[in-house]
Amino acid sequence: YHRQRNEYYNRPEDIERIIQELEDEDNEYDVLDDYGSDHDDDPDFEPEVIENSDHDSDSEEELDSPSTADEIEESVGENFRFFIGKDGETLWANEPVASISKTKSKNIIKIFPGPKGAARQCKTEIECFSQFFSLDIVDKIVSHTNTYIQWRKLANPNSRDRNFRLTNKKEIQAVFGALFLIAVKRANRTNLSELFTSNGTGLMILRANFSERRFRFLMRCIRFDDISTRTDRVKNDKLAPIRDLLNCFVINSQQSYSPGEFTTIDEMLVAFRGRCGFIQYMDKKPAKYGLKMYALCDARTFYTYNLEIYCGKQDTGPFATSNKPYDIVTRLTEPIQKSKRNVTTDNWFSSYPLAENLLKNGLTFMGTIKKNKKEIPPEFIVQHRNLEPGTHQFGAQPDMTLVSMVTKKKKVVLVLSSMHDDNFTDEGTGKPNQIMDYNATKGGVDTVDLMCARCSTSRNTRRWPMIILDYLFAKVKYQNKQNSSITDRNILVVSNI
Repeated sequence: YHRQRNEYYNRPEDIERIIQELEDEDNEYDVLDDYGSDHDDDPDFEPEVIENSDHDSDSEEELDSPSTADEIEESVGENFRFFIGKDGETLWANEPVASISKTKSKNIIKIFPGPKGAARQCKTEIECFSQFFSLDIVDKIVSHTNTYIQWRKLANPNSRDRNFRLTNKKEIQAVFGALFLIAVKRANRTNLSELFTSNGTGLMILRANFSERRFRFLMRCIRFDDISTRTDRVKNDKLAPIRDLLNCFVINSQQSYSPGEFTTIDEMLVAFRGRCGFIQYMDKKPAKYGLKMYALCDARTFYTYNLEIYCGKQDTGPFATSNKPYDIVTRLTEPIQKSKRNVTTDNWFSSYPLAENLLKNGLTFMGTIKKNKKEIPPEFIVQHRNLEPGTHQFGAQPDMTLVSMVTKKKKVVLVLSSMHDDNFTDEGTGKPNQIMDYNATKGGVDTVDLMCARCSTSRNTRRWPMIILDYLFAKVKYQNKQNSSITDRNILVVSNI
């Protein structure tokens, strides 16, 4: 069957006709400038539900049996031939079919990466932090926290009034600063009593702001939504306790920075083992259990530009979304459409229809792809008996290329790219440019994860909204060890900018 298909599509009299048809489908895109534009009565507790995540991002694929290798004809005519996908429709040429004499419009980037808008005027760490957690956000947190304190006071009528004193903006900001200071001291898992001790081993600045009892009380009472209306909202939105804060954070992140030409989409796992209805189990992550997030980050500066939290299947309503990889990437890339940026993903997200859709929306794509996709030609995954590591095959369309490279015995990596139109290889390593560029941009989200873990503000808690708040704090905080003016005595809230 494969022999008959190849003989049909590779007849010399049809090659010129097919090339002409493929070149006629080449689309041009408009260039867009991106200039600057712990109590059981706590209603936060939920039944613990652990879902086993199916996210598997292994790049290498097992090769198939070599039984069909002898049936594949190696050449037709003058070394030019076509490969046909398993669907019997998708054609790939073994040589570039697009003109490479000039840069195509899809690769012409007119972007100025870096801070934009009001963020360009920031001079201090506090000003940078306020770009993400603005005073409006702090005011809302104060209001919702006071509502919860009053609710607790009504539930405990015999308690002293001074134990339920309302908070204010300065006190909440002091709590945030204390969390950052504790994180800088690498003491986020230290017993709180040791930090407030007065024998000289504690942190004096903490006792200067509030007592240990008051700090514990505020950490238990801090809230990010109206507790009086949560019961109704949580019916349609599992993220109701943190939804407003998360949305404001994402909007502020997008208004403060313009990412570069290379972006990365991947998943994160925030460690958590409390009562939550959408805990994920991922056996390949160090934490194993936690809250899963999807993020779009700058592949070079590691700035988190867009973010969403996986919360399973939502009930019908405004927050019901699809959790299919294709739809996740589409949602995360909406803010950068028509900007000619490149999006890099692993093989859990990657697919041929996704690459086509991003290309239509003015974005190029690059990522590893699983061998079971119907657009992959059988020749790209069949094991040849004398196939040596480093051997690669090339397939081309006018706006798409596919590379298959053997990494080691019985292992192959498939990389799909709409950013490349050529079959050039790196002079130093001999690897195709598609694989070299993928390796250079795939780790953006993983680096963000590492940076957040190094200086986390997270404390031991059973409340998942606090875990998310701590993770957002970690994203806007980075200790610049190269700057000698910043020491461990500073409360570091340096943002990604």
